[in-house]
Amino acid sequence: RSTLFPYTTLFRSGSLVVLNQYWYANYPKSNFHFFNDNDEWQQMDKMGHLFTSYYEGYYGMHMLQWAGLPANKAIWYGGTWGMLMQTPIEIMDGFSSEWGFSWGDELANTLGTVLLISQQYAFGQQLLRPKFGYMPTEFAAMNPNVFGDDPFQNIIKDYNGQNYWLSAPVNSIVPGHNIPVWFGISIGFGAKGMLRGTAKDQSNDPKIPHYERYRQHFLSFDVNLSSIQTKSELVNTAFDALSWIKIPSPTIEYSHYRGFKAHLLYF
Repeated sequence: RSTLFPYTTLFRSGSLVVLNQYWYANYPKSNFHFFNDNDEWQQMDKMGHLFTSYYEGYYGMHMLQWAGLPANKAIWYGGTWGMLMQTPIEIMDGFSSEWGFSWGDELANTLGTVLLISQQYAFGQQLLRPKFGYMPTEFAAMNPNVFGDDPFQNIIKDYNGQNYWLSAPVNSIVPGHNIPVWFGISIGFGAKGMLRGTAKDQSNDPKIPHYERYRQHFLSFDVNLSSIQTKSELVNTAFDALSWIKIPSPTIEYSHYRGFKAHLLYF
């Protein structure tokens, strides 16, 4: 296990070479430049950056703990995996004529790493966890070039269907009431009505029908799968690997467009 660390470095380097060859090679290069996309997609893409950076660091940290590194080194070397993976992608964006280096994306990457490492140092565990959910929308079929043309691509690309959550165990909020450690409460964020990145681009495109763009805010129950311990090490590992998924639960939604709405189950 002690020999695992060099291979993580090799994997990082190799994955970036593959990404450059199979993605960026298809687009023209340019001089390094910046691109401000902070007003696009109601910032749902920024939530995705935070989420990705957090979990790349989370699994990196646990991998190095498994490899036998001392706790502090595992936190710093593994916990910063997200930043070490995401920042080079931002730099490659900066050299692509199609995009540019986004300080908003980099800030979101940083916040994901900070959320992970700060909690691990402060509490020795992750009390506040980002979660991901997806609900299919009618918007995906209206712009398949952007949102994808199959269900798997829709999950990754359709910001209208994506929901990001922050989940915490209830027993850490209301201690001393014999509440199961796996039972959680979540606040969630989503958005609807987006067919182009900005409202201006959307309203200026005559081919796109008018839709109200609005944010959604959610309050829901959740299940922290990583807190469920069984007699099977394989099942425990599988639960931890799936702990980023928001479990469908009764949910209250609020938006300025629709007001309050209750959902029996929401993902």
